[in-house]
Amino acid sequence: MAIVHLAYIILIAAALILTVLSPFYIDIFKAGDLWEKHFSAKLFIILLERLSIASLIIAVISFFHFIIFTHKFCGPLVNIRRTIGRISERDFTRKIYLRKGDFLVTEAQQINDMMQALSNSVETIKKENTLLLDDLEKSIQTYGKQAEIDAELKGFRDRAHRCRVQLDNFQLIDDSTNKAGIGQAQKLVRENPLSAN
Repeated sequence: MAIVHLAYIILIAAALILTVLSPFYIDIFKAGDLWEKHFSAKLFIILLERLSIASLIIAVISFFHFIIFTHKFCGPLVNIRRTIGRISERDFTRKIYLRKGDFLVTEAQQINDMMQALSNSVETIKKENTLLLDDLEKSIQTYGKQAEIDAELKGFRDRAHRCRVQLDNFQLIDDSTNKAGIGQAQKLVRENPLSAN
């Protein structure tokens, strides 16, 4: 990008020099007074030197300005790309840290907030799942005691409901299919209730 930008600046400078100097260049080779040709050639050389120096200075300043600009813009983009890559691997530990003066601060903060929210939801689901597995283990050990089993089943339902509340906070790509699948699963549960025996 920087090289293309520099080539663009050089092209603009060349077009400017050609536009400004073309009348003097034509006067040099035009038939006419020798003094007029001499004056046009001298003016042509002076203007060419000064315009070339000015164009070179402008090109160098513009090049360094462009390098700084792209560094402040592309640096955050690379950082965001790496963080999104980690998110796609289900790793929410990499935050986006920007340097002073970088662009895309709002976008980086939104991605950080999104990762924090996802991490909190997944953490809650993991805790509830661990507790649910512990309760299942206890329930298996109390086999045959109907009152205790019923109490454990109510606890399972409450834990499953807490997991469902967390999972319902997510909107999935194919949400209509997922809702249909959930409805069918709930229908199957109602049709085949758990028996204590």
